[in-house]
Amino acid sequence: MRGQRLVVLGGVVAVAWLSFEAVLRLVPLPAALESPPPSTSEIRDRHGKLLVVVPTDTAREAVPKRLDQLGRWLPDVTVAIEDRRFHSHRGVDWLASGGALVRNVQNFRVLSGASTITQQLIKISSPPGPRTWSAKAREALLAMALERRWSKDQILEAYLNRIDYGNRRIGAEAAARAYFGKPAHDLTLAESIFLAGLPQSPSRLNPWKSPAAAHARYERNVRRLASAGLLPPESRESDLLATLPTVSRNDPPQDSGDLLTAMKKLALDRGNLTLDVDLQQTVTVLAENHLREMRSAGLHDLAVVVVENRSGEVGALVSAVDARHAGIVAALEPRSCGSTLKPFLYAKAIDARAFTAASLLPDTADAITDVYRDYDPQNFSGRFRGPVRLRDALGNSLNVPAVVVLGRLGARQTFASFRNWALDFADDFGESGAGFILGNARVSPLSLAAAYATLARGGLAAPARLSQSQVAATRKAASAEACAIVTDILCDPAARRDSFGDALSMPQRTAVKTGTSSGFRDGWCAGFTGDHTVVVWAGNLDGRPLADILAVRSAAPLWKAVVAHLYATGDQPVPAPPATLTTLRVATETGLLPRPDEPAVSEWFLPGTEPTVRAESAYRDGVLELPGEYTAWCTSNQNHLGARIRESSLRILHPRDGATFLLEDSIRPDQQAIPLRASTPDCEWFLNETPLATPLVPLRKGRWQLTARSGSESASLHFIVE
Repeated sequence: MRGQRLVVLGGVVAVAWLSFEAVLRLVPLPAALESPPPSTSEIRDRHGKLLVVVPTDTAREAVPKRLDQLGRWLPDVTVAIEDRRFHSHRGVDWLASGGALVRNVQNFRVLSGASTITQQLIKISSPPGPRTWSAKAREALLAMALERRWSKDQILEAYLNRIDYGNRRIGAEAAARAYFGKPAHDLTLAESIFLAGLPQSPSRLNPWKSPAAAHARYERNVRRLASAGLLPPESRESDLLATLPTVSRNDPPQDSGDLLTAMKKLALDRGNLTLDVDLQQTVTVLAENHLREMRSAGLHDLAVVVVENRSGEVGALVSAVDARHAGIVAALEPRSCGSTLKPFLYAKAIDARAFTAASLLPDTADAITDVYRDYDPQNFSGRFRGPVRLRDALGNSLNVPAVVVLGRLGARQTFASFRNWALDFADDFGESGAGFILGNARVSPLSLAAAYATLARGGLAAPARLSQSQVAATRKAASAEACAIVTDILCDPAARRDSFGDALSMPQRTAVKTGTSSGFRDGWCAGFTGDHTVVVWAGNLDGRPLADILAVRSAAPLWKAVVAHLYATGDQPVPAPPATLTTLRVATETGLLPRPDEPAVSEWFLPGTEPTVRAESAYRDGVLELPGEYTAWCTSNQNHLGARIRESSLRILHPRDGATFLLEDSIRPDQQAIPLRASTPDCEWFLNETPLATPLVPLRKGRWQLTARSGSESASLHFIVE
């Protein structure tokens, strides 16, 4: 009978055990264990370097790693300190629990639970709650259930990736980076022992706030491991206690909001960014330093964009803004662009063969009254220079010559063509009018950088790219030759010296252009090396003007600092113009072939546009004679040339200067022409410097220069065909 009862009892125990095992395999685990461990997003640059760590509500940094990526020591040390029978128990260490139970009963409250690593994993994966007997029992049950479904390595890996090491660093990898500035797989034994002790009380043992407490726990754990014989044979207790681990503070790089906002605004993902973290950090420091220096002048906001010329990839995108404008990415904000668009105007004019870099342009108070009667642009110097070569007009950023050229090319057509340069205007032509060339139009620093990079690439346009996965179609905005001539002007210190002195000069051949909007609200400096384009905007996002500060002070110093850094890190200077251009010496005053011993400079030309007239034709008795359009200037006190008005009998009677002709669709194109008449019947006619066989001009769409010549006299005008 007794034997039968034992058999029955054994059967009951077996059934109960099997039932319990079945329950353990069916009981639901905490939902958090069904999801990956917590992690923070990382944004990396083009080289894979960490650019930004995006925190979550619960973690400043969390970087899950596989168990084999957590180093030689940390997993084993954690087991030795937290749960040395981890590999032999099945979720609950009954021996340790028994001792804890006695202590808890003696004190009538839960003092310690002798929780295993598995139990702790259950606890941190469950909703927070009070430490009660029932809570401990639930953790034990779920720990045993987890051990039936996961391997020991899975449990230990999950624990090391989810445990809190203090200072909102979740997981061993984040802790190793934070306290020792290295990945977990590079931790020494001492550093591993130090980290393994922190989760026992992350706040009290905070290494940054309570280093003494953290080091005391380290020493205690070293002694525990030594007394238990758990230190590796090659390590001695005395050595580990003699030199305490050196803790440092290593916060992950964080974003002020600009980069993430820009990525969201431009619909970019967090991978394949083109930014260079070293360049981004350097430009940020330079921008913040410049902002501090300029605050007394009323400057509170800055933007810097650096674009690689060859690829169009953005290497740096920096917005240093006042706290009131936090969340606004200044590099993406459209602002009045000042004179920064003038290089594209002159490239268009040279490409159309309507002008050359040596062409004389009028810089006079009344030069544009026939075209724009209500528009009265001024130079920032307040004076007019009379006849200036195009090179000097662009280099010195003169306003009137730019508007004269715009009037010859057609303002609306030119505005539309500028979009081919990857310029993304915030306004249409109707809102800005012809004043867009002097800054009435608004563009963002990122868009302007794309346009200047287009100039640096020889006219091949594409939007600037912040992501390597962006695919942007390219298009031809201008010829490489026209771009080379304009670039040469922007690289020429002599061409801008009258207005800017040497304030913009660099030791290397570097293209640069400034721009100041009306009311001194926006200062710009844009240009490029042989490898990178740099655009700086300086101003106030709320529109407050600066204290009468031109861009040469508000933006140019920062631009020069960034460019100097680029040269120091390997950039090449801007290359010289190509051999496909013609070079010729021209007279400095007239842009014509120089007289003997006359001051002259070398100039670049598209083949076939070189001047053929000698400068002697512009002088009489040694005095420079100018056409009638300079009458008012010649009689003013600004006539520094001592010039006088040419008394000429040669005048073009038809067409009139600035006339517009419309093609008639119902008439064959070869039957539509303009008859030409001049005050001298036997004169020679030239269209864009090309001789005409008869006094007729066939109508073809475009803007044209018509010239009549008779002996030493000449007369010119411009007309449009639409």
